[in-house]
Amino acid sequence: MRVLLALLIVTSAIDSTPLSAAPACPARDLSVTIQIHDYANVREDSWSRASDIVTRLYRRIEVRTEWYGVLRPRDRRARAARGQETRQDPIAQLTIIVLTPQMAARGRVRDGVLGYAAVAESGMGRIAYVIYDRVRQVAAEAAADEVEILGFVMAHEIGHLLLGRGSQSETGLMRGHWDRRELRRFDALTLEFSAPEALRIHNTIQNEAARTAALAAGAGARADTCLATEINRGEPR
Repeated sequence: MRVLLALLIVTSAIDSTPLSAAPACPARDLSVTIQIHDYANVREDSWSRASDIVTRLYRRIEVRTEWYGVLRPRDRRARAARGQETRQDPIAQLTIIVLTPQMAARGRVRDGVLGYAAVAESGMGRIAYVIYDRVRQVAAEAAADEVEILGFVMAHEIGHLLLGRGSQSETGLMRGHWDRRELRRFDALTLEFSAPEALRIHNTIQNEAARTAALAAGAGARADTCLATEINRGEPR
């Protein structure tokens, strides 16, 4: 049985401005902010372990992950019903939305798909999705650790947001096809990005920082891009 961990990459025309090649940028803080919107009511300790897996995988390529916490819409609705003031949560660069089975059905997510990402035509994608009941089911069938698979799916889909189109791989962290036997001995922390993938992720984060800085400086400012030309050679689009 083949398990499709991340088959779907939804292309979004969030930003169609092409990025031109440019000299290497000066060293910057390579970091992304992430927020989880949990509709499936996953246990808090599971989120702690899963996010730690993501943090450790990205730390290997010198990318820092800053977590803005877990938002549970049901809790917020309950507070609002009691007349309690709801706090204004900061908006992260990347959002992971954890779907219920009903939400996945409404979205017509293919059977076997555990996660997918909305990938922009260029630049950084913003939203990835995880179907938690499918993560649990696959883990149970393979006698694997569901939190470890959850952490992998999250890291994989964040990778799609940062790498863009054509980023599925046959090996490493961006591999999307696994069978049950492989999952029985699955260890997410043994997976890695390739060197070209790491470089492309660095460029995406640097370009996003430059774009944000230009917007902060004013509409007349122009963001310098930091895209290295060599990472696009032979890259499927």
